[in-house]
Amino acid sequence: MLIALRATHDNLGLEGLERITRGSENLDARLAALNEAHPEQPLTGWVCLATCNRLEVYADVDRFHDAIDLVTSAVIDTSGLSAEEVARMLVVDAGSISARHMYEVASGMNSQVLGEAEITGQVRTTFSSALASGHTTTLLNDLFQGALRTAKQVTSKTKVGAAGRSSVAVALDSAHLFTTELEGREALLIGTGALARVASAELHLRGVGTLRVYSPSGRAAQFAESHGALPVAPDQLEAALSSAAVVIAASGGGTHVIDPPLLERALEARATSEELVILDLALHADVDPAAAVLPGVRVLALESIRAGESARGEVERARELIDTGVVRFEERQQIRAVDPAVSALRRSVKDMIVLEVDEVRRSSGEAAAEQVQRSLGRVYNKLLHSPMVRAQELAKTGQADQFLEAIHTIFGVDVAGSLSVDGARPASESAAPTREGLERPPMSVAKMEQMRRDLEAAQAREEEQAAHTEHGGERDV
Repeated sequence: MLIALRATHDNLGLEGLERITRGSENLDARLAALNEAHPEQPLTGWVCLATCNRLEVYADVDRFHDAIDLVTSAVIDTSGLSAEEVARMLVVDAGSISARHMYEVASGMNSQVLGEAEITGQVRTTFSSALASGHTTTLLNDLFQGALRTAKQVTSKTKVGAAGRSSVAVALDSAHLFTTELEGREALLIGTGALARVASAELHLRGVGTLRVYSPSGRAAQFAESHGALPVAPDQLEAALSSAAVVIAASGGGTHVIDPPLLERALEARATSEELVILDLALHADVDPAAAVLPGVRVLALESIRAGESARGEVERARELIDTGVVRFEERQQIRAVDPAVSALRRSVKDMIVLEVDEVRRSSGEAAAEQVQRSLGRVYNKLLHSPMVRAQELAKTGQADQFLEAIHTIFGVDVAGSLSVDGARPASESAAPTREGLERPPMSVAKMEQMRRDLEAAQAREEEQAAHTEHGGERDV
């Protein structure tokens, strides 16, 4: 069964996301340790995606609720947050909803700037790492490989948003700051996170002469050393603002780095009448709104960049490609659901062929046995071709149970107890969700835990009432 637990920029904001992603570099190892120590090992495989905008765990699980509890515990351990906080922050869903979200993420359709390229690379790197660590399964391989193929199609077949470019490149283009406007000029970068790294590369690509970096958290020197920049101390920020042709603000620390008094002084000291362009790409604005309206400055916020990203038709086309990709993924899982039955059928027929060839070998010699083996091999291929094709057709339409029942009736092969038709393993928990339940909107872990407690309490009351009724009936007798 596929499930996903996630915390993202759109449901937490950057400050909350920063708190829950703290220590996320240790999450994969913590999941492995907790799963190994669990008596049931509820996770068959998992992939952890941690970026500046999201923390997501996709898992192939045997036990639904145990898996949710395990992933939640791992995040509690790595983030240092309380169990109550993590349960409120994490959202859980399963099945096709989880698959669709992964396809949207990989295609850049769930990003701050639609179609941006960074996330596709991050998904690819994350999946490759999980694959190398042996933490993926066939289901997860299908999910991530399909999502990455669809992301490539969205980039090549649509002009949605960034169309495979970085969000920084889109922002600079929106401000009409191309190579001719930036070559040899000064640029100021605020922040040292993942978005700042992309901004640094894009600014160098556009030929900036001097790149300066300011970090509200004090990491400017380390960042500058590895990114061809000059660090800016707090008392140098005003001068750096006054000499810059463009400022890219991407710290998102939750407080305004550029306030009106600071910007007024910087504009007064400016040696040119050219307006100062500030691209505020932080989820929580780095530029005070009051500073953004000062004369001599032009601020492009993230919202304004989003607004002009794509024509509606291009977005719809991208959604259609994602829809097609998700359907193919689901069909593939349905087909995989009958794989054990197909293998069992093949083994059954092959075993009969082996017995027949051995009998011919004993009665008529090796030459005759080889001839019979070749003949029966051809019959085997012709005999099983149509059932195999039909099995896939039935699986795609959710009717694999008909195939299982047929091969059991005809060949005596029984694999129905080893798989479920929707591609999931047999339910091992009475409270695991039904297929219909998997299609409900995502909910927080806290809400799901409350629903589980309510269900258990209702069941306990029913059992108590049944026992009371039974005992009462005995006394009447």
